[in-house]
Parts: sequence; C-alpha cells; structure tokens
Amino acid sequence: MIRLFPLTLFFVVLMHGLLAQEFKMSVKINTPNLENVDKAVFTSLETKLYEFVNNTAWTDVEYKDFEKIKGNISLTITKEEGPTSFRAEMDIIASRPVFGTSYESVLFNFRDRQIGFSYDQSSALRYSENTYTDNLSAIIAFYMHFILGLDGDSFSLYGGDDHFKMARNIVQRLPSSLQNDGQSGWSATGNSRNRAQLIEEVFDPSLRPIRKASYNYHRLALDEMHDDAEAGKQVMLASLHEMEEVHSTNPNSMMINVFFLAKASELNEIFAISARAEKIEVFNMIRNMDAANSQKYDKLIR
Repeated sequence: MIRLFPLTLFFVVLMHGLLAQEFKMSVKINTPNLENVDKAVFTSLETKLYEFVNNTAWTDVEYKDFEKIKGNISLTITKEEGPTSFRAEMDIIASRPVFGTSYESVLFNFRDRQIGFSYDQSSALRYSENTYTDNLSAIIAFYMHFILGLDGDSFSLYGGDDHFKMARNIVQRLPSSLQNDGQSGWSATGNSRNRAQLIEEVFDPSLRPIRKASYNYHRLALDEMHDDAEAGKQVMLASLHEMEEVHSTNPNSMMINVFFLAKASELNEIFAISARAEKIEVFNMIRNMDAANSQKYDKLIR
C-alpha cells in the first residue's frame, strides 16, 4: 500500500510536515459537566489535538490521500481536578480502505477510560521519539503508533512491528510515577485492561497468531472479496478459527477483545448471507470469544 519516499534523508526531514501525514481524523472535545473552566480552553485543545494527530509525521513513508487512515477521536471531560488538571474518557475509531471498493473496514474501536492530563491555552502538544513531554501527548502518540501497527499488520504479515515497538517505547520512557500509578492506564497494576497490557500482548509469543490471523482476515480475505466473495469468506472463517485456538489458552486476551470491538458489525453483515450451518458455526465461535457483545451478531441467529 505504502512506499518509501525516494529522497535524500535531508529532504525527507525537510518535507516531513508536508508529505508524511498518515491520518485523516476528526477530533471532538465534549464537556457535558464543565463548571469552572472557560470552554474556550477546550476549543483551543480541540484544534491542537486535531493538528497534532493529522499534521505530525508519524512515519518516513508517503501515504496517498486515499491510503490515509480515517476515523475520529472523541475526548469527553469527566472531572475537573483543578483549574488546569482534568480526567477524561477517550473514544477512538480508525479504519483502513478495502482494496477494489469504497468500503472502509474498522481497525480499532476503543474506549480508554483512564485519561488524566494537564492543559491550559498556553500548553503545546509535542511528540518526540526519545523524550517524554506530557501525558496527553504520550497517550495520543501511543494510540497513533498502535493504530499504524494494526494498519501495517493488515497489509503485510507482521508489517506493524516498527510502530508497535514505538508504542512500547512510549510506555518504557514514561516517568516512574505514571508507570507505577494503577489509575494512569500505563501500569501493569490496577485495571489490567489498559495501554500497558495492550502493547505487551502484541509482543507475547503465545498471542502472536492473532496478528497473523488479522493479516489473513484483511489482506487475504477482505481485500480479495471484490474478486471472489465466497473464497474471501472462507479465509475469514479460517482466521476466526485461528483466533479461537489462541482464545482457548488465553481467554482474557485484550487483543482478541479489541479485534471484535472493531469487527462485530462487519462480521454480522458478511456472514448474514451464509448458509444456516455456517452462520451457526460463526456465531458459536464469536459467542465464545466475544460473549459480552453476542447481541451484536443478531443476523447470524435469524
């Protein structure tokens, strides 16, 4: 999908801000319970977040406009802890194009409930590969690299490695106060379904088949369905069986949960027109792996 930009290193660095943007994301800040803070603060933050996500050069490759990862980020302020200190929840949706169609397949559909940050209108969002700047910048950078990892994996086998490593590096260079805070979303203690757990699962050898199954699902199934829909469905079905094998030994995998949060609606639609026996096969597998959301697969049990 993407190719290295054939320029000298100097020119690549010079042109980063013009050519290397990978995202086309909308950003919305919600303040339903705001009491003491001027709403202009969050208008400013919304603009800065939009520019940070969409104007930062996260890679050294060129994404054509139709290749860019689309989606939206919604940050909901849940608590004012001080004049410039806030708690929030963040919803992130990101999708990638499917070859030969106008369809966009959701790669990531996730709610992070553990967002804490400080901000005033003089604050800047900055990303550095080697330096921690502030928690909100780190959280956004983590998710951008994580999504780029998912995107890379969907186009080539383990093609997201470099970005997953960068996401893990963000976790590893955090201040110890965040790494040890069970409420930060970065710590192995406290809530286990957090950013630290998510990136560690990517590198867990026992969960590596999930990434292979994701590649097969996207590149060998979805991207080929414009040519042969039935053959694509069979590859997709095999991918689900691969995930089921992993689930049997890792029933609490966050990676599997993240996959189904993104794919529930898509799977429901694709297999809705299958023969009844195949519908039941798919539903039983999914119910085993995504029991909490089994109602989303209503077309498989009609």
